[in-house]
Amino acid sequence: MAEIGERELKQQLKSGEFFNAYLIYGEENYLKEYYVNQLKKKNVEPAFETFNYHYYNGKDTPLNDILKDADILPLMGGCNFMLVCDYPIDKSAGDIELLKDFLKDVPQTTMFVFWYDSLEFNPLKNSKMKSVLSAFSKAGAAVLLDRRTEAELVKLIVNGCKKRSATISQDNARYLISVSGSDIKTLLNETEKLSANADGGEITKEIINSLAVKCLQARVYDLSKSLMKGDYESAYSVLDTLVAMEEEPVNILSVISGCYVDMYRVKCASIAGMPAEDVGNYYNYKGRDFVLRNAMRDCASMSVDQLRKSLDVLMQSDNILKSSAVDKKLVLEEAMVKLLLISKEVQYD
Repeated sequence: MAEIGERELKQQLKSGEFFNAYLIYGEENYLKEYYVNQLKKKNVEPAFETFNYHYYNGKDTPLNDILKDADILPLMGGCNFMLVCDYPIDKSAGDIELLKDFLKDVPQTTMFVFWYDSLEFNPLKNSKMKSVLSAFSKAGAAVLLDRRTEAELVKLIVNGCKKRSATISQDNARYLISVSGSDIKTLLNETEKLSANADGGEITKEIINSLAVKCLQARVYDLSKSLMKGDYESAYSVLDTLVAMEEEPVNILSVISGCYVDMYRVKCASIAGMPAEDVGNYYNYKGRDFVLRNAMRDCASMSVDQLRKSLDVLMQSDNILKSSAVDKKLVLEEAMVKLLLISKEVQYD
């Protein structure tokens, strides 16, 4: 009984030897959902699912009501599988103690799974979550399913294409990640689509450009790159596309800000004689190594002072968007004008 990762959980699924309690958390939503479903598949007979499988939305169901069902005996000697999704652990101190007491003696016929899907569960930042993590680790297993590294995602794409009788180079797999993002579910969907189009051939960069769906981050990266180059027409063309897609201006500005933060970090690291890899390790860019490579390349023509001024503009615009009843697109356009002027070292005040 301990804190485990994907490898150990795979071994349990293969051997059929399970704990009675699991806490499933981390940043990779696809993996969390996948392994929750695998635990259910291995422990609940489809014929008796109506009786032996119990799902609870933690936001709507009191913990006391959930735990009352833990003593239900499963039908036909199976497993009483209890899945609790997104329980707000900060709800009350009493709930935490109730949960910890229950975990000290989970019924042998019950499998109790706490799954954090949309709610963040970060025991490093929250003492209550840390105590719950400890309780699950003692009673069964706390399973951290975090983002995969870029190398792991590349391997996933290359192997996925191979299984579908297509080929893709590692460089183009990395390029696909930069275009569609590092979400595993999205990458698997794109791999299937691109492989079908390649029809047994190679997936080239041209095919990726013509067929792969661009994530918001990739589209905004194109916008940021245009701003860095001082390309007004291209930047506004991307913005018009994002607005037409009904992307929230606050989200667009947030991703633009992220691009400039990435550039500022690698710029400062470069001046200090540190490699971009150190930035990635310190700020956890796991699975998003391409972000730092792009940032290193794009900030070459910008000074630290220009990047600081750009971040000030973005912060001011963010405050306006979140605190005023204004034309949000107009706020974005004004911010972009200022960023373009900063990139050309033109004073605008």
